[in-house]
Amino acid sequence: MVRIGGDPVVGRSADPFFLSNLESIFMKLLKHVALVSGLSAVLLAGCGGGGDGGAGTPVLSGVAAVGAPIVGGTVSVTCAGGSAMSATTLATGAWQVTTSGQTLPCAVRVTGGTVGGAANATPYHSIAINFGTVNITPLTDLIVANLGGASPATWFGGINAGTLQAITPAQISAALQTVSDALGMTAILSGANPLTTAFAATNGELLDDVLEALAAAGASHQALLALATNPSFTAPNGFDFLSAYATVVVNSGGGGGGGGTGTLRVAVSISGQPATTFDVGGVDAPANQAEFCTDLTSDPVFTDIGSSGGGSLTVNSCSYSGNVGTVNATLSLTGQPITLPYTMTFTFL
Repeated sequence: MVRIGGDPVVGRSADPFFLSNLESIFMKLLKHVALVSGLSAVLLAGCGGGGDGGAGTPVLSGVAAVGAPIVGGTVSVTCAGGSAMSATTLATGAWQVTTSGQTLPCAVRVTGGTVGGAANATPYHSIAINFGTVNITPLTDLIVANLGGASPATWFGGINAGTLQAITPAQISAALQTVSDALGMTAILSGANPLTTAFAATNGELLDDVLEALAAAGASHQALLALATNPSFTAPNGFDFLSAYATVVVNSGGGGGGGGTGTLRVAVSISGQPATTFDVGGVDAPANQAEFCTDLTSDPVFTDIGSSGGGSLTVNSCSYSGNVGTVNATLSLTGQPITLPYTMTFTFL
């Protein structure tokens, strides 16, 4: 095992594999692990991804964002059973409600607030089939439009226990697939779910970059909404998500610095729940497992992850096969009776 956050590890390899990119990669990881002390409290309170975490009352929580976070917005939650709930989004766009006696599915809407200091005049909607993460974004709004076959505002205004209970996971998956295929973002999402994958509304995050590109791809949100209600939704002429996404990734700092030609996708899960996914450009794949693992675990930026997370990080295993590297680690929090298992997956696209 390699102890990270305690004694320094041996010097890093001189091999050229993505060394010039490691600082960019690990500074993004560092930002998320630094928040883990707060996350651990949520986990202990029962905020698991798909249920009640085994203890405490289940919650619904997520991020309301259009690329930039929606700040001070009002989140309204109506479920198939139980009283309606509400919350106010934080400066990060994050929100949370504690459910008590509610029955899934739940319809979710955010209204008001500000985006980049300007008033937000557009309501956005989402749908929760499980307790845990449910984001509210223009992309989830389009999924709801396709799911309901009507404008999300009309759908939300007319929901009741019967209409919610009739919604199935298969219907939501189909709407997600229809929207992502129509917009040309299925390959970019690569399994990330706009509804349920946790993310931060900041440049360099996969879902945040997707939202930025969606806004810049050549069609207004209202124009896309009008088309998305059609079961055979197709994007309008002139809409080019892939070109917009490539521009966003470069401008967000993920597009260069290493001199390589490939793209690295980093996905992190904590206690089995997705925590963040982001892309870094200009990265070439390592030649073998030894090169990947040596560079990774001996980088000085990586050594700060444990202490910044409020404890120490132990790397339990490191592997590399094909184009995918996987690191399994455990974060032990100082002064708290909890250890958090981390899985970091590095996919070279």
